[in-house]
Amino acid sequence: MFGSDANREGTMNGGNRITVRLGALACASTITAGMLVACGSSGGTMAPIFPADLARRIDSIVEAHQDSGLFPEIAIGVSDPERGSYIRAYGVADRATGRPADIHDRFRIGSATKTFTATAVLRLADEGKLSLDDVLEKYVPGMPNGNTIRLRDLLGMRGGVFDIAGDPEFADQFHTSPLPHEVHDGDVLQAIRAHADKALPPNTRTEYSNTEYFLLGEVLKKVTGKPLRDVFDDLTTRYGLHETSYPVDTTMPTPESRGYSYDGNALVDVTSRTTPQVGGAGAMMISTISDLVRYAPMLGRGDLLKPETFRTRTQFMSSDDKTLLYGLGIATQGQWIGHDGATMGYNADVEYLPSRQATLVVMVNQYTPDLRPYDDRLPGVQLTAEFLWEDLVDELYPGTGSARHIGTSAPDPSLPAPADLDGRLQQALDPNVPAAQQSLRIVGDDRDPELITRLARAFASTGTRIHVEKTNHVRHGAMMVTGTATTGSKSSPIQIPFTVQDGTWQILGSWACKAIKTAGGSAPGCG
Repeated sequence: MFGSDANREGTMNGGNRITVRLGALACASTITAGMLVACGSSGGTMAPIFPADLARRIDSIVEAHQDSGLFPEIAIGVSDPERGSYIRAYGVADRATGRPADIHDRFRIGSATKTFTATAVLRLADEGKLSLDDVLEKYVPGMPNGNTIRLRDLLGMRGGVFDIAGDPEFADQFHTSPLPHEVHDGDVLQAIRAHADKALPPNTRTEYSNTEYFLLGEVLKKVTGKPLRDVFDDLTTRYGLHETSYPVDTTMPTPESRGYSYDGNALVDVTSRTTPQVGGAGAMMISTISDLVRYAPMLGRGDLLKPETFRTRTQFMSSDDKTLLYGLGIATQGQWIGHDGATMGYNADVEYLPSRQATLVVMVNQYTPDLRPYDDRLPGVQLTAEFLWEDLVDELYPGTGSARHIGTSAPDPSLPAPADLDGRLQQALDPNVPAAQQSLRIVGDDRDPELITRLARAFASTGTRIHVEKTNHVRHGAMMVTGTATTGSKSSPIQIPFTVQDGTWQILGSWACKAIKTAGGSAPGCG
């Protein structure tokens, strides 16, 4: 489908593996012939061979997402003791050269970095080199509320620290190339001090803040006397992760997956636009799909930590809006634990399912940050790996994710033609059309009959229009719609997920609720 070679890896016990590079047409026949075989470990046991039919179902889902044209490279990794392992990279790593994707391509992993940062801090606590009840002032003087913020507050997103992502000066890096100025650690600390009035009392609410993990990076440097690269190198060595690192500048180790973001409808290479000083210990690590598949179970089991420390780490607390359930550098998605991450040009989701000892990792080389309120980006427009990860969970481990799709054994209704769906969506996003007269529905509108009207008002508030260009059948009960959202003279790609309920294609409720919230609205049906 993609006109380039893909990579598959069968992972075995004992860390051995067989890597096979195959053309797109040869993949299915080769897997069917049993090429994803397992080698025996030193103990003489055999890892299971990943089922060929399951591999084809995974390929079909990923290829449906990639057919949207929004993600140049997608890498996925699945592993569990019953089924074996399946790791593959799809598409191209570099649009300029056409270099095919590879399972050893390096990606920036964004906030999945926080899992490493938290582990490093927790290990220092286990070693008695710091206490989680130490206050921030002890290590980073002069921070707002530094005398009352504890390290455990920072780890759990409860420090109340102003997130510098809300500072226009730092948002500038996403708008211009080259960067308007060089950013240093001291600049970030100064930005925090300059917004003391926006700090919240610590340990009163769970609210996601990248800056809290930047500060934990400063703590790590202070306690260890080492630069962050050395701190993380020590940790990845202990984990046995040889393709994971912390950068010292904007360059990437090779082979690299080039990172892309949308500027309007143009896909722009932004690989060199991210300096490690901006995100620091909160967002800047680099890894591969192969390494992260090995890492997820070690993270999810609490390897390298004392059992009581891991129990403390996995005491999850909810944000006020119930959208975040966070521990100490680890979060939950349904029954899964791990962390997602996004930074300019890259998006990753690294998750572990304890009940099945299963791992599912997804990485893509496209991410366009939502920069509201510093521009007029559109409600609900963020193109991430989130829906791909959820589609794979629904297919492989139904009932363990966020229950995106309703699930039914009945055949799906026919896929609507883009032109037909475009007309229906135009009507759905017209706030002057009563909800009772709409032909499109949103999952959850039985609890809130005006949900479709609230969504229409969200898009109307920014004068946004949507034009449907593609409808892709992703899997049973799931359709992804790709189009263009236009506000005034600005346009951006948009994806709208649909699921089957009551025998019809309906807009996914979680997507609609996110769009409503992004536009400043609320809805009873959104919980």
